[in-house]
Amino acid sequence: MLHTLCSNLHTEVSGMPFKVADSFLNENQVIAVLSGGTEAQFIDLIRQKKIDLKRPVYLMVSEYSNSLPAALEILSFIRQRDGLAKIMQNAADTAFPDPSETDSLTRVPLAKVLKNEKKLRLGVIGMPSDWLIASSVDYKEVLKEMNCELIDIPFTELSSLGEVDPGMKGAEAIYERLKEIIAKNKLDGITVRCFDLFKTVKNTGCIAISKLNDEGIPAGCESDIPVLLTKIACKQLTGELGFMGNPARIQPDGQILLAKCTIPLSMTENHEFTTHFESGIGVAIHGEVPAGDYTLVKLSHDMKRLLAVNVTVTHCQYEKNMCRTQIWIQTTPIVSQYLLTSPIANHHILIKGHHAAKFWRD
Repeated sequence: MLHTLCSNLHTEVSGMPFKVADSFLNENQVIAVLSGGTEAQFIDLIRQKKIDLKRPVYLMVSEYSNSLPAALEILSFIRQRDGLAKIMQNAADTAFPDPSETDSLTRVPLAKVLKNEKKLRLGVIGMPSDWLIASSVDYKEVLKEMNCELIDIPFTELSSLGEVDPGMKGAEAIYERLKEIIAKNKLDGITVRCFDLFKTVKNTGCIAISKLNDEGIPAGCESDIPVLLTKIACKQLTGELGFMGNPARIQPDGQILLAKCTIPLSMTENHEFTTHFESGIGVAIHGEVPAGDYTLVKLSHDMKRLLAVNVTVTHCQYEKNMCRTQIWIQTTPIVSQYLLTSPIANHHILIKGHHAAKFWRD
């Protein structure tokens, strides 16, 4: 049976990414993930008993509208529950590869990756976005394993700004308010439920997140806590905070496109300000980073798996139907297979330089 998932965040979705035979649809559980922001809809299908995780699930994706990033989060959710799922990038893409082939890419993190000598206070401003279904954390375990105390801060601390200027002046006002929240709560880092800003403050947190990272304050979007913890580990081992990106396109030969609407400007060689992708409002960043050596990193929600692989940035691009900063990296086919079979959720961190060995060696 075919189910379609499409978020009202995306108004430009045109339809099915490709055609599949009716016989295939009749015999299998197939979900067309048409856009981002749809992961909670997948949970609804499970609750309604329209999807059975004891049976394989096929996730059809396109190259646009954050379709693939949403499917990665859904795939990770299914894998966390020992289910079997497959991302389909075309009608012939139906074979299930062996996830164990990518096991060597992710390992149990070394103690030095997790431990912080100083106890850190990390602010979670608003609950994690509803679609982060594979990215929940245990606050007590985070304190125990990483010496990081997660501080829940009501979103009203930020939204009380009220409607701000729709341009750079308003984006700067959000930054200033976040600085006040950081100072008031004595925070060492933050993550923000940024999508709620669109309806309340009528601007974005992209500029604020960019500036905070440039100031050495780990900051992330969507109240994604594993991403914030990944940034903490990256800063501790390399001094870099990096770019939080969605894997938006994945090619079998190891070419991967990372996209998001914000980036620390210190990472860029060129940048311009534009609107946020899904909402079409406020200020977002299209940044271009220099080609060269980088590292792709992600810590799992339970802090038991870590990815850290050296990659090469080949070039940047700009297409309107995806998040504004768009960076192509070249890695190996096995990394592409990892993302398509057993990813650590959706968002990953890209940092400057080849640092993978620092995460794996004492």
